[in-house]
Amino acid sequence: MNEKERTLSEPIPFTVDSALLRELGERLVGKPHIALAELVKNSYDADATRVEIRLSSDFIEVSDNGHGMSSDEFRSFWMRIGTPHKQELRISRRLERPLTGSKGVGRLAVQFLSREIEVRTVAENPEEMGLMAIVDWDQAIHVGDLTEVKALSDQIPRNGNFPDNSEHGTTIMLTKLNQEWSSENVAGLAREIWSLQPPFRTNPRISSDRARDFVVDLQSDDPRQVEEFEIRMKAYLSLWDSKLVGKLVKRDIRDPAHPEGHVRLTLEFSDRPGEVKAVEYEIEDCPLYFTEFEIRVYSLAGKQKYGVRVTEARDYFKDFGGIHIYDAGFHLPYYGPDTDWLGIEMAHSHRLSESKLLPKSFQVQRGLNNLPTTSRLFGVVHVDTALERLESSPSAGDRPPVCLEIQVTRDRLVDNKAFAALVKIVRWALDFYAMEQTRRKLIEVETKRSTEPVTNKIEKLENVLDRFEAEIPGPAFMELKTQVREAAEASQTEAEVVAQQIGLLAPLATAGMCALAYEHEVGKQFRSLESVAQRLGRISVSNPALRHDLDSIRTSIEAWITRAKGTRALFSHLTSAEHNEKRQRFKARVLLELVKDQLKVLIRDLPVDTKGVQPEIWLPEGTFSEWSALFQNILVNATNALLDSERKLVAVRSIKSGMDRKIRIEDTGAGVVLESAEELFEPFVRRLEISSQRRALGLGGSGLGLTIVQMIADNVGCRVGFVEPSQGFSTCFELSWKERK
Repeated sequence: MNEKERTLSEPIPFTVDSALLRELGERLVGKPHIALAELVKNSYDADATRVEIRLSSDFIEVSDNGHGMSSDEFRSFWMRIGTPHKQELRISRRLERPLTGSKGVGRLAVQFLSREIEVRTVAENPEEMGLMAIVDWDQAIHVGDLTEVKALSDQIPRNGNFPDNSEHGTTIMLTKLNQEWSSENVAGLAREIWSLQPPFRTNPRISSDRARDFVVDLQSDDPRQVEEFEIRMKAYLSLWDSKLVGKLVKRDIRDPAHPEGHVRLTLEFSDRPGEVKAVEYEIEDCPLYFTEFEIRVYSLAGKQKYGVRVTEARDYFKDFGGIHIYDAGFHLPYYGPDTDWLGIEMAHSHRLSESKLLPKSFQVQRGLNNLPTTSRLFGVVHVDTALERLESSPSAGDRPPVCLEIQVTRDRLVDNKAFAALVKIVRWALDFYAMEQTRRKLIEVETKRSTEPVTNKIEKLENVLDRFEAEIPGPAFMELKTQVREAAEASQTEAEVVAQQIGLLAPLATAGMCALAYEHEVGKQFRSLESVAQRLGRISVSNPALRHDLDSIRTSIEAWITRAKGTRALFSHLTSAEHNEKRQRFKARVLLELVKDQLKVLIRDLPVDTKGVQPEIWLPEGTFSEWSALFQNILVNATNALLDSERKLVAVRSIKSGMDRKIRIEDTGAGVVLESAEELFEPFVRRLEISSQRRALGLGGSGLGLTIVQMIADNVGCRVGFVEPSQGFSTCFELSWKERK
């Protein structure tokens, strides 16, 4: 003790104002879904395998089947702010999970959600009584000194009733809520906790595997919230780039005509929905009777769907990825991200480029370079050792055959001939994926490679002809020379036409940029006007006439907002980079319905019937913006044609014949002359006069609509034109293409 300390004899302790509770609660989280996620994470740390959340307008309840708390634990840990016991423990007491919390203040997050909390907890120890405690945050904050804040508590009987009929666990009831819960909040909650759950249910008969078992159920008065939560909790399943589905065809080992294992496999890439590549292959001398599998390949790079963070997804698949095996519905814990039972990592370390399983017809040079690593895979293989044993049981006196069987440890399969066949079945599929992915990349590189102008190639061809003129018979040489020159002239003419069309698109591009700027600005104005309308409705006045005027103004503002939003929908497909850049296939009927919605503000209540489009029809690959622009122009033209018609109808139907596909849009309007209909696709050619009122609505008038349609159709590999309409219709526009085999 120094000299100053000896002269100052009266100690004065620090105190903490109870308002710090609110300050900590609000600053720690800031958002309701993060606060609620803290409670779910506490359940995870308490070794719970199931958490049930109930959302209501009056309360939020979170209940788990974890180890619960004794009275001493509640007092020492739950009621003590900033305790570092989780930092010291690092893993949970029973299942040895890595603990998610470490600061000891997460429980204060609930103060952000509600003003009253009730805790009911029963510890695992059967000799402990249960505990109930209530904290009134309003009273706690006004106490003044944080050390004076109390929780009212009492012992309760051990009557359990926790999730999965557990006798121990913790239930937290939040009342006097501070916020209304929206679907957006529910989606945020799922984003915070989805990575705590495994992609599969574990085997309850294997205790070492239960550490990964964690299920969160949500109940709500609003079914849309439940649906949103479930979609986001399973978001990782929809992030795949490629999907393999295989099945061993049931066979009879006594049939000598078909002794091998016959497997049917399908491969699908997410960027080409609806296109499935199917193959069949055989595994020689295969003793298996039942095998099914599904494997998904992930890229885990760039922006992911549903707001999933790439780093979080990578960590998740590091823990839960790989190819898993289920035996009659029970997960065998040995197979997963840490077990290279398919030899994938070994193939990478040896830099193998050719598959030892696939026939030469499937091989692509350096194909195995695109074999995915285990960290990019999530797959499930289903087997049934009991069925295998039953099907392969020998007759009396015969030697027992080798079959798929589980080890005594019940965590893996016996490494025998049957297991080797299983490895070949699954690995064949992955090698096939690698070859197809390599093939796709080669095509993509070839497609993107810069191309030489046709005129340059023709010029080179002329030079070759000149060099070999002496070796080519005279008449043949002159014929070739003439054909080459005609081709050069034709290509030059085509190039000039394309240049003219590009020039025509320049003002349209400027208009598009203006439309985007308008869309961005009007979005802010919507929010301002909606706020004004709400404030007008909340103004309290005693004068009935004034009330009537205010309500009338509010109604007018709301009506304008509704109509303006309809106009805004016309440009919705332009505001997304994905819509402008991502090329994919769309279902024709679904896309046409979306375009109808975009055009509501223009076509009003004019009937556009799309029921004639077959649900299984897929449009050729293109961007969403391309297809939206094409069908918007055609439907607007059809609407214009109905101006003076007594019977107003636009009908869309599809035709499917072999590999040929057609979409026909017919109307009962003014009609076109088929003999000269091709001219309508030329720039600035119009046959229908548009009234000034319709022009004011933006319904046509420039003469560029069909020119744009023609250019888009060329880009997506389609043909367009006008054909003879059906009975009862006056005009028929046809879009046609051929499906690839």
